[in-house]
Amino acid sequence: MSIKTYKTIIIGGGISALGCAHKLIENKYANFKLISPEIGGRILESKNNQVEYGAYYVMSIYHNTASFINLGHRIKLSSLRFHKSTHSYKLFDKKLYSCIFQLIRLFLILRKFKKHYELFKHKCLFQSQINCLKSDAYLWKLYNSNAESFVKEKSIEKIVYNYLAEALHGTTFLPIKCLNAFEFLHFSLPLIVPIYLFNFRKKEAINLVKDNWIKDQVISIKVDSGRYKVLTKNKAIFFCEKIVMATPPIISKHLLKFKESLREPANAHMFHLSGDLKHNSNKDYTNLFNNKSRMLAIAKQKDGSYLLYTTHKKPNFDNYFSKYKIIKHKYWNPAFNIGGSNIINFNQGRNLFLIGDNNICGIEDSYIYGMYAANKILGKTMD
Repeated sequence: MSIKTYKTIIIGGGISALGCAHKLIENKYANFKLISPEIGGRILESKNNQVEYGAYYVMSIYHNTASFINLGHRIKLSSLRFHKSTHSYKLFDKKLYSCIFQLIRLFLILRKFKKHYELFKHKCLFQSQINCLKSDAYLWKLYNSNAESFVKEKSIEKIVYNYLAEALHGTTFLPIKCLNAFEFLHFSLPLIVPIYLFNFRKKEAINLVKDNWIKDQVISIKVDSGRYKVLTKNKAIFFCEKIVMATPPIISKHLLKFKESLREPANAHMFHLSGDLKHNSNKDYTNLFNNKSRMLAIAKQKDGSYLLYTTHKKPNFDNYFSKYKIIKHKYWNPAFNIGGSNIINFNQGRNLFLIGDNNICGIEDSYIYGMYAANKILGKTMD
């Protein structure tokens, strides 16, 4: 059984952990290790590296994650098809013109949110995510407001439930009534911000951390004589002064046993398939389904295959495909914790920092949270 001591240990290998490690390495902070069985976390790829199974798109305003992202083709709003229980339609349908004034109102709301959100991201590099939220009365109110109530208050029900409901259902895996208003607007930004498919540059990420990466899994964290004692699956023991916890929320809660409640989980089955859709008119579209349906989305990929997301373990593929072959099935349980307005604190103990997507979902926000943790270790934060 090996026993080693380091200044800092990062637990986890996802985008938040990479944000922390990258910033530490940039600042020549060498006395740390990153412990994780894999690099990339919930960013998973197909065997041919052509299809992303986890995060599906990135926005053009994701500047911090650019080191590990190659942009693919732009996802155009005109490529979306919306499916109700009895009919379907494209974005630029006559239905859109019946709610044009609500659409304009929504655009104005999103422009205001984007302005606050961009400033929020910048501040989060040097101040805790929670402090940054609380210091902006507009964002803090959104975070603590229910999305369904917000939609009604702003009189945008028609545009939201004819279009956005399906889009959010397909990306958050939850109905609007389960989201807070901040996440509702956050995931609605693609209406005014270009979005792209992407490829995760896994080799570059591994090369960055290869000298600091321990390929193992943490199973226990304890305090021992004023230091942290970390035990791994391979029965290694590590001691450190600081811990950055960058695992998915459910794992973080299990290891740290903190009292705060996690936000509501969003679960989904992802199927990667080859084959032919039954309706030719749908084959080149991203198909989004009624938020009361167990179907979430079907999207054609650049290699001609399809991703199908559903809450059903065994969907009837014959309803949608004339022929098909399942390439990969992945059950995201959970994909993320996104429902509600619960807040999980950054400081979970003396020099014990919790990052990731506990409070705000999205790879850019998670990466920035990692950068903030690194700045905290480096003594460069404002709080």
